[in-house]
Amino acid sequence: EALVTRVGMSDLSARQCWLVEGPDAGAYLSWLSISDVTRLEAGQTARTLWCDDTGYVRGEGVIVRFAAASFEVRTASRDFAWIADGARGFDVKVTNATGMRAAIGVRGPLTAALAAASGLTGEVSGGGGASARAAWRPAQVALMRDASGEGLELWTGADDGIVVWDRLWKAGAGLGVAAVGAEALEALRVESAIPRAGVDWLPAQLARSSRDLRLPGDLGVAPDLTRRFNGASALAAHVQSVRPVLVHLSADEPLSVGPVAVRNTTVGTISSTCWSEARAAAFALAWLDADAVKPGSKVAAGAVQAEILRAVFS
Repeated sequence: EALVTRVGMSDLSARQCWLVEGPDAGAYLSWLSISDVTRLEAGQTARTLWCDDTGYVRGEGVIVRFAAASFEVRTASRDFAWIADGARGFDVKVTNATGMRAAIGVRGPLTAALAAASGLTGEVSGGGGASARAAWRPAQVALMRDASGEGLELWTGADDGIVVWDRLWKAGAGLGVAAVGAEALEALRVESAIPRAGVDWLPAQLARSSRDLRLPGDLGVAPDLTRRFNGASALAAHVQSVRPVLVHLSADEPLSVGPVAVRNTTVGTISSTCWSEARAAAFALAWLDADAVKPGSKVAAGAVQAEILRAVFS
């Protein structure tokens, strides 16, 4: 309820955090990912993907530039060994800083009010926008938009995490702030049609079959294929291929992960589901064959009839 009507806070500190430092830091991350991070100014961020040699997506995350030769990668993907190995030949040092950072998520219609009440200032734009900073003595806090574009993520040193949490909590007392756990966050994610790596799509290195492999375009990203990055050449060969489409479904009854059919013919698979008490409806994310994606039409998920609301990346 807090995430829908007020504001909620969540501990996101389990996410991976990798430091990339050195003269070639920008060049390496621009080769590794589909984003040219050399264009970032200090304090700016880029939400990006990285691919394997065959052009399929290995991971997603946010790259933050702190200085000319200092970057940080924040992600839920556990791919540090591959990232570190790929740096050979570049003049960089790659360090796994997971556990050295604390991260707090803030989400809900009163997010801006909580930020203002707690003394956080600075414009924080969505996507690859600026990462504002606030000096809360003794803590330094970096802010950025979350994947929804509606909430905030606050990053600070591990030892300062409790300082930041307490300040937000006290400032939000009059706003009805609530601590929000993983289950509530997961339900809101599915209701908001935000795909999650490892759930709605598998990183290439974890794919069980070719059907699990995802291209950047499947995840709503069109990389610049004229730029040199890992997997770019292979991606060019996939441009004309017909790909499955991620859709958002809704139903009046609970939905389950599993096959989706039209006229008794399987056309896809549901990857994640939730039940919304506020809207008294079930929501799901599903990968469907492209020719089955017709917003407003019905599909069968077991014994339940679900409506295709939209293609997630339309």
